[in-house]
Amino acid sequence: MLLRNSLWNVTGSALPAIASLACIPLLIRALGVEGYGIVTIVSAVIGYFAVLDINLSAGSIKYLAESHAAGDEKSFNETFWFGTFFYGLLGLLGALGIFFGAHALVGRFFDVSPGLRDSSILALQVGAAGFALTQAQSYLLVVPQALQRYDRSAKSEAFFGILVNVVSVGAALAGSGVEGVIASRVAVSALNVVYLITLIRKLDLNIEFRWPRRETRKKLMSFSAYAYLSKLATTLHQHGDKLIIGALAGPVALTFYTVPVTLASRILGLTYRLSSVIYPRASALSASNRMDELRPIYLGAMRYVTYINLVALGIIVLAGDEFLRHWVGEKFVAQGYPVLILMTIALLADSMTNIPSLVNDALGHPRVSGRFALARGIIGVALVYIGVSSAGIVGAATGHLISACAMSGLFLLFVHGRTVPIALADAMREGLGRSIGVGLLIFCVLFPLKWFIPPGLFGTVLIVCTAVLSLLLAGFTFIVSVDERAAILAVARRLRN
Repeated sequence: MLLRNSLWNVTGSALPAIASLACIPLLIRALGVEGYGIVTIVSAVIGYFAVLDINLSAGSIKYLAESHAAGDEKSFNETFWFGTFFYGLLGLLGALGIFFGAHALVGRFFDVSPGLRDSSILALQVGAAGFALTQAQSYLLVVPQALQRYDRSAKSEAFFGILVNVVSVGAALAGSGVEGVIASRVAVSALNVVYLITLIRKLDLNIEFRWPRRETRKKLMSFSAYAYLSKLATTLHQHGDKLIIGALAGPVALTFYTVPVTLASRILGLTYRLSSVIYPRASALSASNRMDELRPIYLGAMRYVTYINLVALGIIVLAGDEFLRHWVGEKFVAQGYPVLILMTIALLADSMTNIPSLVNDALGHPRVSGRFALARGIIGVALVYIGVSSAGIVGAATGHLISACAMSGLFLLFVHGRTVPIALADAMREGLGRSIGVGLLIFCVLFPLKWFIPPGLFGTVLIVCTAVLSLLLAGFTFIVSVDERAAILAVARRLRN
């Protein structure tokens, strides 16, 4: 089940990610470099209003999963309705704040041309409705995920994720400007909410209205209060750098930064989707006293996800410059390629804490991951500010890298053997260490090929194919366990016959 859910979850993110990467050059061409930067800043401002969310969705997934595993419909319904009312109120308050504060926000954060000022204000006001819909959409998605029905949630995310990119490009090409692009995204969010409501009604959950007892409210709020620190850190990480660059360097520099960062985050974000299915699984195992099943799941997930991330890093380093050249143009290579490399390594360092953090939270210790995540966010934003002031967008990426490496190492050292019932030595030997060692060894052998093979599209394809085949062979030999390798070979023999 875990593998199937992981594949579904990745699919739900991979298809929209591909659509997003394909649409970025079209949006830049239609809106201009500054116009695309304004769309990015609008999204960042709206995203920053998510600090109002105390991350009740994290607590909801945990307790919905536990209630469903225990067959406790009463607690399940109380949890569901408390989250529904909370996110409804949150969406309303956030939307009002964005709408009425649009003029002040544009004046404070948008260093735009006078001709685009009114469009920016209108785009932000239209985006206010999108904030409310996004809150509802995000919460409704946790219901199928808590039930470990990632096939249902992934189909919704894939379809509407592709649709939002397609209609954004359509609006831009039609000449509706930045406000038209934002309005099209709001319309897709509205359709998504309607679909999710219909989906939940088809899950046969026997959902009846129950106002949550004080015990349920206290449990959810207590857990989510600490999980909120992680949410706050994520908001700082995802949007703080963009606001800083937009304010200090302007929308044009922000576009040169956002394009490579989007590429790196989309690629490495897929492996987080592989990891995240362990959260409801670990919650259900904890609720049903089956903790002995957690260890092999945890170590196996760390081993595979870390190796996949290293494969992604290797391919980005080998082919990132050529991809940027053909994707968005030569002008993005000089400034964008160093940012791409630095941010990919930073995201790789961050990704090593994903599974430990998810298991830590599932076992009821969100304060630990929350405090570390908040420290990571604050330190990261401070270093980004220093980096932008001294070295522009490359400095911003360097700030991210320094904070990611330092805080990830400290987090892994702290949680193992404390809140995660697995020793760090075991995690390094059977999880992280083996994958890092094998991946880096293969990468060091392959990296000199970049200077020996002639540059250009053909040479890049040749390098990537060689890297992928080498890494797959090494992964099959050294990363896949003996039992898993035997099972794969057995399936291959059956298919051949």
